[in-house]
Amino acid sequence: MPRFSEPQRDSPHDIHAAHQALVYAGHSRGEAAAELQAHLHRVRVASASPRDTALAGFLAGAAIAVGLALVVVVTTLIIVVAFGPPGVPVTTSGGVAIVRGADKPATDPGHASRGPSLDMLVTAATIAGLLGLAGAGLAFVARDRWRRAGALETFTDLDLERSAWLPTLAVWLPIGGLMILAVGMQGDEEVVQGALIALAFVGIPLLAVVFAGAFPSLYRWLLPRVSRLNAAALARPIIELESARRIKAERQTYSRSAYHGAAYDQGAWADEVLARLDTSRTARRRR
Repeated sequence: MPRFSEPQRDSPHDIHAAHQALVYAGHSRGEAAAELQAHLHRVRVASASPRDTALAGFLAGAAIAVGLALVVVVTTLIIVVAFGPPGVPVTTSGGVAIVRGADKPATDPGHASRGPSLDMLVTAATIAGLLGLAGAGLAFVARDRWRRAGALETFTDLDLERSAWLPTLAVWLPIGGLMILAVGMQGDEEVVQGALIALAFVGIPLLAVVFAGAFPSLYRWLLPRVSRLNAAALARPIIELESARRIKAERQTYSRSAYHGAAYDQGAWADEVLARLDTSRTARRRR
């Protein structure tokens, strides 16, 4: 049985047992592997600790912020080099390109170049941190959503809400307000006013769209590397119970197992699983 993720956090024994249960219930091996991989992610998201949820979400949001910053820097440099007017000097200060018009002589570098570039870097770092917080907030939204859907209780009867726009909006409203405040603390009023308008009506909605597309896959990749949770141990009894119930229902409906004559008697396996899980539940009640 191939491992579904690296590093390996889930027990290979539990993965194999859950996969085999899905095969017994009628899934092909490929379908069972895909279904199990999807449910392991749901269980991991729903059962992750608050610390792991916040850390993985923050890292995913910060990674998106860094990616966007690199795109902006590279695009700006390409535009300056390709379409900038000839004879316009380009200097660098602190790794930030500064284009100065030919009719505007350079002033004291400690005041004209280092100051604004430092403010810009501080603002960029602040926005990156805020986007990391947005990622942490979205991670908690996903955690609560899968918990409410019943990912820790069922495999087939998930009651997932169609839209999570309200909690997502609750994440972006304060983050957007803090981003506007960070940009508003810049010195030049005309530049700040234009930046605020662009940020409020274009930047923040565009960021929300980018996060909606990129955040789930990044969070899915980061969470197993942050959390040491054995999601397969939690998912296995859920999958085995529902698979056994399905086999038992089919056996009662058709007066025989739907898989009678196979190499392994799925009916006997279902009876064994139901007896084992009933014994486990009885022991937990007594404790």
